[in-house]
Amino acid sequence: MRPKLYVPSEKEIQRLMDYVNNTEMEIPILLAAFAPMRRGEIAALDSDHIQGNIVHAEYSMALNENNNWIKKSPKSLSGNRYIEFPDFVIEKLKGINGQITLLRQTQISDRFIDIIKRSGLPKFRFHDLRHYSASIQHALGIPDAYIMQRGGWGSDAVLKNVYRHVLEDKAEQMNQIANGYFESLCNTKYNTKKTKPLKIQGFYYADNRT
Repeated sequence: MRPKLYVPSEKEIQRLMDYVNNTEMEIPILLAAFAPMRRGEIAALDSDHIQGNIVHAEYSMALNENNNWIKKSPKSLSGNRYIEFPDFVIEKLKGINGQITLLRQTQISDRFIDIIKRSGLPKFRFHDLRHYSASIQHALGIPDAYIMQRGGWGSDAVLKNVYRHVLEDKAEQMNQIANGYFESLCNTKYNTKKTKPLKIQGFYYADNRT
């Protein structure tokens, strides 16, 4: 069975950003939706890893055998990456010395669940912000290789699931466009009014539209 996947819309992201403006969750949400970074990477990020608009996602926070939070290298080479942030995100990070956020992964998730409930937004996970980022980049025509590098994905399996979900959501709209075109192309046999033939891609079709 296909995994259930939710990709927030642009309107939902805008509504979310308005709701968390100037709160402790604003920066984690910005980093997840527009970088996109994972919770552990966000919790581990410090000002020493930011140079201009370039952010080095080198570490992730994780619990060790003594149940203490420590910084660790990512599980894969693809996770260690340099990301160029948009200006509006960098502006929010200016003036911060040391840890970018004091929140840990579990705190980020718990606070996000509460934000979704109180804001009235459809239920989705903090991690789904990364899906939003991937889907927008795909819609802009950015090649998968660059999307994978930016998000630290080691394969395109996740991206394919995201794209499939987006296509399913758009299916009804796309079907209406296609059917509308076919209707204008091939009129019903009951309409007998003669007009000039319709030329499409070098072929002429009888156009009996009124």
